[in-house]
Amino acid sequence: MASAAAFAADSAPHLPELQVQTLAPGVHVLRAPGFEVNADNAGFITNIGVIEDARGLVLVGTGTSHRFAQHLLTSVERHFGRPVVLAVVLYGGGDHVLGNGVFVARGVPVVAQTETDRFIRASCHSCVERLTAALGENMMSSTEPAPATLVVERTARLVGLVPGLTRRLTLIHLGHTFQPGASALYDEQSGTLFAGELGASGYLPDLYNALETGWRDALTELAALGAKRVVPAHGAPGGSEVLTAPKRYLESLIAQTGALFEQGVSLQEATQSVEVAEFRDWYGYAVWHRRNVHFAYLHREQEAFGQRGEAAPGLKEGQH
Repeated sequence: MASAAAFAADSAPHLPELQVQTLAPGVHVLRAPGFEVNADNAGFITNIGVIEDARGLVLVGTGTSHRFAQHLLTSVERHFGRPVVLAVVLYGGGDHVLGNGVFVARGVPVVAQTETDRFIRASCHSCVERLTAALGENMMSSTEPAPATLVVERTARLVGLVPGLTRRLTLIHLGHTFQPGASALYDEQSGTLFAGELGASGYLPDLYNALETGWRDALTELAALGAKRVVPAHGAPGGSEVLTAPKRYLESLIAQTGALFEQGVSLQEATQSVEVAEFRDWYGYAVWHRRNVHFAYLHREQEAFGQRGEAAPGLKEGQH
């Protein structure tokens, strides 16, 4: 019996310790330990917000798996001594939404923008497959995509929409950006903006499902909020630079790619020519900057021929 128990302990997947960083009174973040999915971090590569409301805790993000979400709930409720009463998801990414089912099973409402909810339903089975290949079946067991229980179509204050919520939280949706449904969550009381994938700190914007011009414009609008602190999906929380830095990247990408298109430079030549030197050291530059140029060029071409719409057809789960 003892050896069987030891074997079970040895074979149990590793779950990382969750460190709470306080940003403001009642507002905290669980910082992801890195950008790469691996067994040591159990796929925890996306910052998770914790906001204290009168009735309990609001989490921003539900984690990478059924097992991780259970660990997340246990850890935060033990640390704060209060129940989780609401989860808000800001985009459709496996690292951010695959814990939804655990919350729903416990009766915790999960809020998402309409297009994010649609993305979860249509595409996140591939998220599970990709993460199972990276983390193993043991870690990902019982993980299934679960849709949101409360869907919001446009920018809205959550007070009044979520029963019992008193904290002045606004879900902000500014059109097709990182994804058609990518959103941000603003806490009025503390002036904290959870920017999700719209913000960036050392992590290059990825245009795989994006509309770069919409993303650029959304960053301008978010910066106008004058948030005291901004939390990106990946990397360190900071100030306005979490919004202005990715905007600079997108502006340069759009301008350079557009100029080359106007000059008649081919797509292949453009992908080898466009550089944004300021961001060469950011995670992802070596992996998906060329792909970003590819998408920006195609979008410019579609625009020139009147084929570009607000939402790209056939959205796919991101490759990074």
